Amino acid sequence: MKWEMVKLGDTVKISKGKKHEPLRNGHYRYINIEDLHNHKNRVFTNEKGTLASENDVIIAWDGANAGKVGVGFSGVIGSTLAKLELTCNDLFPRFLFWYLEACNDLIKSQRTGATIPHVNGGALKSLQIPLPPLATQKRIAAILDAADALRRKDQALLQKYDELAQAIFVDMFGDPVKNEKGWEVKSLDQIVQFPSGLVNPKLAPYCNMFHVGGDNIESKTGRIFGLKKASELNLISGKFHFSGQHILYNKIRPYLNKVALPDFEGICSADMYPLLAKESEILKEYLYFVLRSDYFLDFAEKQSRRANIPKINMNEMKLFEIPVPPIQVQQNFTSFLEKKNEINSNADQNACFSETLFQSLLQKAFNAELVP
Repeated sequence: MKWEMVKLGDTVKISKGKKHEPLRNGHYRYINIEDLHNHKNRVFTNEKGTLASENDVIIAWDGANAGKVGVGFSGVIGSTLAKLELTCNDLFPRFLFWYLEACNDLIKSQRTGATIPHVNGGALKSLQIPLPPLATQKRIAAILDAADALRRKDQALLQKYDELAQAIFVDMFGDPVKNEKGWEVKSLDQIVQFPSGLVNPKLAPYCNMFHVGGDNIESKTGRIFGLKKASELNLISGKFHFSGQHILYNKIRPYLNKVALPDFEGICSADMYPLLAKESEILKEYLYFVLRSDYFLDFAEKQSRRANIPKINMNEMKLFEIPVPPIQVQQNFTSFLEKKNEINSNADQNACFSETLFQSLLQKAFNAELVP
């Protein structure tokens, strides 16, 4: 079935937002780029500006996220946003939202601005959008809403498991600042082997700090990185070798809480430290949670206040002191993590399936393959 195609500019009125004074409480909700990532974000203002309704599609117009869209907001929009106010009665807001979501890569590829990206207004207005019957649009939007809710539910479940692990860690080991349980305190230099020198490999899996999202990274995922040729690796200044026994810790602000447990051998950029726990003293699973804690983050931030590239150097990091519980206590925590990871594996498979399902539906929806 062929649907009528129309230019986006013929179906919406585009209005840019502006900067306002943010307040904890105010007459209008103040919508900013953060709201497109988290609907729970709540900031207000008393200043009038470009008012958006729940039927307007909001698009990030400027900045790194230019092109990202949202819908269902009511309030005053900020300076980096614009609202797409529907002027066509035959277009359903959430259908338009999902279509623009499906076109996100295209919209981003047409952005202008070398330093600060901006949505290309002319290209956006010329974007061809399908216009099936209104009833069909609503059915498509309902299907995509349901698929999106499923993937969000699966992602939230994974986050709950991580929160559970954090809670169990605190329950077993206590607050590392107060050390109420009186564990022996040691410096990292005593219990961790730091990298001794850079390497120059011929061929290896390579990762850097942007591949780490505060979670494990695995070679089998295929979404993290691939093999780098020697010519490509030689363009990277400084590299460390790591194995599945290491912890990867990013040393540059604002990514100081990016820590990963790899399950493979490879090469990481010199922006990261591969740390090898001395297993007679400390287990890597326990150390991993310590390095991700607010306790260590506060220390690292205080040590990394430099003018150019704020980072914590190796000698400073070696001085950090942490409580070191008996190995048996650490092993009990590791046993819990193994059981949690088994459950996580199933939840992760469900999350991958729901994400794949959503992306498949998103592509089919606008090729007239989802509903007649």
